[in-house]
Amino acid sequence: MVKGKVEAKTRKMTEADLQKVKEIDKELVGPYRSIAWPVRVEAHWWIYRGLPSFVAEIEGEVVGFVLGDIRGAEYGTDVGGWIDMMGVSPRHQSKGIGRMLVEAFCQECQKRGVKVRVVVVGDDKRLVGFWKSVGFQKGNLVSYEK
Repeated sequence: MVKGKVEAKTRKMTEADLQKVKEIDKELVGPYRSIAWPVRVEAHWWIYRGLPSFVAEIEGEVVGFVLGDIRGAEYGTDVGGWIDMMGVSPRHQSKGIGRMLVEAFCQECQKRGVKVRVVVVGDDKRLVGFWKSVGFQKGNLVSYEK
């Protein structure tokens, strides 16, 4: 549910957005994120740039992001769009920005004729609820651990 109307827009991510993406993630996770995560964001950008990654802006300020790619048949699935990382600045959550980012990513994948997938921890009720609210359903992939 959208709590407040906001004049946000989405656009394709550029290299200049990487620092703000890392800052938003730090706001969300704090200092406990793996030290390698900022490197992973940079690597993701350099490997997949041009593929469907987006930011959301309000008055020119980046307030959210979705990093994804389209890759081959993983785990026995068809080629698909994968949402790898996503975040919305805490002060801009519950305004529909996450939904806008997901819709931008999904539209780009639809143009390319591929389904979209995302992997989440199953007992994270907030995240599971978000993905369900934007139309995702539980898929066939299952994780096993030992």
